[in-house]
Amino acid sequence: MDDSKLDTSKSFTADVYLEDGGIRRPVRINDGGWLQILDAQIKGHPVLPTTLWFGCYEENGEAIYIIKEYTKGGSKNGSTLDISNNDYLGFYSKSAKHWRVTRLDGEELIPRSTPEAHISVSTRGGRKWTAQGEHCVVLKGGADSKFLVRIHKVGVYHF
Repeated sequence: MDDSKLDTSKSFTADVYLEDGGIRRPVRINDGGWLQILDAQIKGHPVLPTTLWFGCYEENGEAIYIIKEYTKGGSKNGSTLDISNNDYLGFYSKSAKHWRVTRLDGEELIPRSTPEAHISVSTRGGRKWTAQGEHCVVLKGGADSKFLVRIHKVGVYHF
């Protein structure tokens, strides 16, 4: 992606949760590189989500996002979030999948004024992030699962 098109006012780092019956279940990257939804606690200890970087780029007047793992040392191998052949969400080293990220009500997500927001994440073709048990998948025409972002920092440039 051309960094000159990066919109730092809309780029942010955030933790992602699935809100399920009033409980926030953290979304983490498992050892295989897949997004996985975990229980809020394991043996009485809270489970922390993986922090993700949502890099916003302008393309044809539209805000699109590249999503990477955010760590102090940078993204692992430059991997970005993409879709497997069987619709699971995972990280791939040679990917540049474009995502649409909006508030759950369809309105634009404005990170500076929104420390937490329910979001809808979809491909340009309309395939949406959907919770399927402990897995994150994308489905065409699926109902929005109640994903929530807890935004840490806005304006985070490429790392």
